[in-house]
Amino acid sequence: MTNHPNFDRTQAVLDAVRKGDYAPAFDLYADDIVMENGPGAGPWHRASGKDDMALMLTEFAGFFGDTFHQDGRCVYTDDRMAICLIHETGTAPGGGRFDNLAVYTLRLRPDGHADRVWTVDLDADHCEAFWQKNPGTPSKDFS
Repeated sequence: MTNHPNFDRTQAVLDAVRKGDYAPAFDLYADDIVMENGPGAGPWHRASGKDDMALMLTEFAGFFGDTFHQDGRCVYTDDRMAICLIHETGTAPGGGRFDNLAVYTLRLRPDGHADRVWTVDLDADHCEAFWQKNPGTPSKDFS
């Protein structure tokens, strides 16, 4: 059985991200991407446009220094969407441990670019407690 082309493309992006290479992820996103995060992202909740999203994600990952890691698996795709499970871990500057399993849903355009991303945190209670103890300070309001 052959995978849907969006499955292979999405999994390739996740494989690159697992290795610390985020360039393929940004190639997947449309210029007018909108990303809405659940409580796992703390104060980095919403971004509109590729530049805003890059700033939000850079600041979020930067909060954890060089400890932030994502390990993702694509679980479903079709012509309109991709659904992924992504295990996210990191350590706050004060030593607090972040550990979350998130569902990422990407809405795909006919050209294969994602124009919308929503995240749902399966470990939402842990995430909320983590951010209460380890408040992040974004450079702007991402709400």
